[in-house]
Amino acid sequence: SLLTQAKGFDELLELAVKGHCKNLDMQVKDIYGGAYTSLGLPGDLIASSFGKAARSSKENSVNGNFDEEDIAKSLLHMISNDIGQIAYLNAQLHGLNKVYFGGFFMRGNPVTMYTISYAINYWSKGAVQALF
Repeated sequence: SLLTQAKGFDELLELAVKGHCKNLDMQVKDIYGGAYTSLGLPGDLIASSFGKAARSSKENSVNGNFDEEDIAKSLLHMISNDIGQIAYLNAQLHGLNKVYFGGFFMRGNPVTMYTISYAINYWSKGAVQALF
């Protein structure tokens, strides 16, 4: 793959399970020093995917490179959060309160399912449910 040494999607998922996206993703607390309560944003909410990679001197990295596991986790979270938001918007547009997911991308991966569920729950304020 372009970002890691993974030879396929399954290897990328395996890396992601071991990674920590907080090492690459900028969170609300990284910008404001904690939660941004006036907007209802918790401190651990992702503010910018790969934000630390773009803005840091890579102090969290090994030999100038970020860990593959962290890159895989951040990438998986970014894509899953996007899928969750788009799914929520479509559910809202069509008046649905449940969204069903399946297919190759899901693969029964707990990280993917959790992140999509979290995104849908966050954007819908609990009104829409993700089912797998």
